[in-house]
Amino acid sequence: MKLHIQYSTSINKIKDIFHNSYPYLKIEFFKKPHVQGEPNALIDMVKHNIPVGEINSVFKESAVSINPDDSVAKVEQCFRDIFGLSIQVFRKQKDVWIETTHTDHLTLSEQNNMGKEACSPVMKEERPDRYLEDGEYQ
Repeated sequence: MKLHIQYSTSINKIKDIFHNSYPYLKIEFFKKPHVQGEPNALIDMVKHNIPVGEINSVFKESAVSINPDDSVAKVEQCFRDIFGLSIQVFRKQKDVWIETTHTDHLTLSEQNNMGKEACSPVMKEERPDRYLEDGEYQ
């Protein structure tokens, strides 16, 4: 996926494009970067749908290619280096979104698959109705 981001591009548009490519992942925008290995402060999360140029006054328009085999850390670093934007990737874990802070070394594909597995219903193991001695069953 190639993202062309301009000053007027809304954060929701970027988030939607990313989420459509990786349905068990999402990105959130923050006013400042977090310390490596630590979660972002929720107070720094950009909560409104605004143009990316309003998040960072020195924003520079450009494009970024995001591939399934890119690590989360690489994607987050690209947004910082190319656009001056701080993002964090989150993974779906059942009914909640968790920051991938401790698994940033994994690829987007691996993270998305982990989210898919975590959200898949657990299959009941088939068991026989009647057991005989020594584990035999009817």
